[in-house]
Amino acid sequence: MTLVEHVMMTTPVVVEETATVLEAAQRLQQLGLRHLPVVADNRLVGIISDRDLRGPMVGTAGTVPSTTTSVSAIMTRHVVTVHPTDSLGAAAKRLVEHRVGALLVVDQGGVLRGILSYVDILARLGVEAEHDARAISLLDRD
Repeated sequence: MTLVEHVMMTTPVVVEETATVLEAAQRLQQLGLRHLPVVADNRLVGIISDRDLRGPMVGTAGTVPSTTTSVSAIMTRHVVTVHPTDSLGAAAKRLVEHRVGALLVVDQGGVLRGILSYVDILARLGVEAEHDARAISLLDRD
C-alpha cells in the first residue's frame, strides 16, 4: 500500500505567520507555487494560497492594499491535514471531500512534515497504472 510519506514533498516552502502578504505573494510567484504552509515555531498554524492573496494584493474598489498586512490576518486556519502513515487513497478522498488542492502532512505533535498536492497523487497513480499495465501484459504472454 502506498503511504502519504512515500509521495509527499518533504521540504515544503513555508512562510512564518509574521510575514506580510506581499512577502508571501512574492515567494509564491518566484517559486511558481500555489500554496504556502504558515508556521510558527515549526508548528503548522495555517495555509495561504494564491487565491487568498488575490483580494489583498489587488485591493477592492477604491482601496489600496496594505503591504504590511500579515499573513496571519488572511490565512486559512482550519487546515485539512493528513499523517505521513495515512494511505494515499485516504489522502485522495480527503482532497475530494474538502475540495482542496493540497494537504499538509503533520506529525502527532502538529509539526509540519510535508505537503501533498493533487498533482503528486496523480503522478503516483500514473506510475502505478503503468506498472499494472506492464504486469498484465506479461501475464497475457503466458
